[in-house]
Amino acid sequence: MARFSCFVSFGTGLCLLICGGRIVSGQDEVRVKTHSALLEVVRRVPISTEVAGRIVSVTPSDEGVMVKAGDEMIRLDDAVIQAEVRRAQVELDLQTEIEFAKVSLDVAMAEQQQKRETNQRRPGAFNPSEIRQVELEVKKGEASLRKAIDDKQIQDAELKIKQAQLAQYTVRAPFDGQVTLVKVFPGQNVRPGEQVLELTDMSTLRAQVKVPAKDRKLLFVGDKVEIRPGKIQAAGVPRANTARPARGGGLFDEVAGESNSNVPVEAPAAQEPQQEFTGADVVPDETDDSVFIGEIRFIDPVQDNISGEPMIKLSVFVPNRQDKFGRYLLHQGMPVTATVLSRPRD
Repeated sequence: MARFSCFVSFGTGLCLLICGGRIVSGQDEVRVKTHSALLEVVRRVPISTEVAGRIVSVTPSDEGVMVKAGDEMIRLDDAVIQAEVRRAQVELDLQTEIEFAKVSLDVAMAEQQQKRETNQRRPGAFNPSEIRQVELEVKKGEASLRKAIDDKQIQDAELKIKQAQLAQYTVRAPFDGQVTLVKVFPGQNVRPGEQVLELTDMSTLRAQVKVPAKDRKLLFVGDKVEIRPGKIQAAGVPRANTARPARGGGLFDEVAGESNSNVPVEAPAAQEPQQEFTGADVVPDETDDSVFIGEIRFIDPVQDNISGEPMIKLSVFVPNRQDKFGRYLLHQGMPVTATVLSRPRD
């Protein structure tokens, strides 16, 4: 039977129950220690154009500049499409066809009325064929007016299409962020979808956190996570992922741990090892302003056994902050310590 050591502390005026290394407050909040993690960017978006053309401006043209959502970033030469929009607007504004159709209809209706009144005063003055002819002229006028109105609706739709095409020649920032890459400059031609810039959202980062599988019952999506930036202590040695690449199955691949030394084999491309840190590797910043509160957004349903001890992986989204100079305090690759502020459910 497992043993648990618990005692009550009244040192700060707040009743705390300490059990098994965890602190439970009066609100039953459990602080679950985790393995440390590296922060990573959530949104890093390539900015490209929807149409081909010659770039007139790239704003900003320097990396590291902050932009706001809606700021113009790329403009292509749009002289031709601008002229097409103006022409479509002029055609829509013209009312000549509608006015002509209205006048023709008024003339036909007046002639019809005049002949009917004449026949009422002098029966037989106009024969049925003449009356039928004037009635057809009225119907023709009504059809011409409907067509003129329909043509205006088509012209209005064509103008909207041209305006939408014109908008494709200007690319605006989809969100607040920092320009982290500039690949193309004014004067160059681009193809549709060719990357020109890269925009990175630094307002929210993500920490991939590992928690011992034995604490799974304490983990819930939506629970807060206390994040503290830290630094790797000198004695800590990051453990690299040294898994060997899969063999290609070729004729001269290694067999049973031996290789044919007489046959040159192309070495696989070097891969940067993925570093993993534990809580003992990172020294957290203990100042009050160093605390960031994240939130568990996703709990990986696959248990991680690579480290030797069964682990549960959490995806924690962490809102970033800026200093008085507008610089973000958290960065990609920064090691942090994480503590889950678990709220056990009944």
